Amino acid sequence: MTVSDLAGVVYSSGKVFNGLVTGRRDTEAFLRSGLLDGIASRSDLALLEDLRDCAQFIIDRSWQRIDGDVVCAVNATFGRSAALHPGQLRTLDQQIGVSTRYGPHTPEAMTGAGLQQLIDGAFLGSDPCEVALDLFVDLAKAQPFEDGNKRTALFVANAALIGSGTGMLLTVPVDDQNTFNDLLARAYLFNEHDPVKNLLRYQGFTDSLH
Repeated sequence: MTVSDLAGVVYSSGKVFNGLVTGRRDTEAFLRSGLLDGIASRSDLALLEDLRDCAQFIIDRSWQRIDGDVVCAVNATFGRSAALHPGQLRTLDQQIGVSTRYGPHTPEAMTGAGLQQLIDGAFLGSDPCEVALDLFVDLAKAQPFEDGNKRTALFVANAALIGSGTGMLLTVPVDDQNTFNDLLARAYLFNEHDPVKNLLRYQGFTDSLH
C-alpha cells in the first residue's frame, strides 16, 4: 500500500474537516508525485503535507498495536497545520471544544490512562469495520488534543483497518458533509452514535484497491 492509495481518506478529511480547496484530482497528483501545480494555497499545501505524512505514518506502522502512544504520534504528524503542541494531550485548563448548531461541546481533558481505556474499549469488538467506527466516533468526541482531533480519529480508524487486513478504508462523506457534521454533533452532545455510524457504514467505507 502507498500513500496515493489513501487519496480518498486524505481528500475527504481535508475537505470536510479543514475546508481544503484543492480538488480531488490535484490532491491525488500531489500524493502520487508531489506535483504542486493544482494546489490552491500555502495553507492547503501545509494541510496536504501533514495529511500525506500521516498517511505514510499509518502505512509504515500497520503492524503495530494501536495504543495511546500511537494515537499521540498520529496527531503529532499535523505539525504544520495544527496547534502549538501537536501530539500532546490537552490540559485541564484548556477549555478546548467544538462549536455545533446544538451548542458547544467541551469535553473534559483526557489523561493517558483515559485515552488507553477508550482505545481498549473500541477493540473489544470482533468486526474490524465496527472497531474503526468506534475509534473514529469515540476519539473525535473525546477531543483529546488541542487541534486535529477528527483528522487524528479518522487516520487511527484507518490504521486499525489496514492492520486488520480488511482491504477497506474509511472516508467521510464529502457531498453530504452538512448531514455528516450534523450527525457527528448529535453524537457529541446527545450520545446519538448510531446515526453517524450508519452514514459511515453505507457511504464511508471504500475498497483500498480502488
